[in-house]
Amino acid sequence: MKVSRVPARLPLAARIITEVFAPTVLVTLVLIASPLILPDVTLAQTAVAILFVTALPFSAVFVLARRGKLSDHHVGMRSQRGPVMAFAGVSIIVGLWILSLMQAPLAFHRLIFTVLLGLALSMAVNLVWKLSVHAAVAAFFAAMLASAALPIGLLWAALPLAVGWSRVQLQDHTWPQVIAGWAAGVGIYVFYLAFLS
Repeated sequence: MKVSRVPARLPLAARIITEVFAPTVLVTLVLIASPLILPDVTLAQTAVAILFVTALPFSAVFVLARRGKLSDHHVGMRSQRGPVMAFAGVSIIVGLWILSLMQAPLAFHRLIFTVLLGLALSMAVNLVWKLSVHAAVAAFFAAMLASAALPIGLLWAALPLAVGWSRVQLQDHTWPQVIAGWAAGVGIYVFYLAFLS
């Protein structure tokens, strides 16, 4: 009797989506694109932003996960997320300070501050509940891309949907946690448009 291989492939597909569209990856892509979408942002400023916003925090998480100090590089245990997010927040603040010394454009500061704001919101929620940061960042990323090319840009909604599905499929989150992440991501982007852009 032939056994279907489709179910066995689903976890692999979910794992690939989770890794390829991880928060660190998406935020880094936004920062890399900054010189193209924000006036007067230099490559040096972009490099500093990437170092302090994503590279240093993720490197710390990766090393701690490899040493068994964290559950995994996505910090799946809610109780471990607070200190990790706090370190990331401090790193981002230091990065913003260095960028101010480099006279980076205000628009670049505002974009990075939005990342810090999203991190703070996620940290606050994760004190009592495990909100999906993957879903939040994917929703923010998709909203940013969608708003740049409406109505065709609405197709980017497939990204947070796929990421949310992957998190549930891997049993890292429930659908309510994913939906809360989507709401947080879109909310942060609306705040960015209204007050910071």
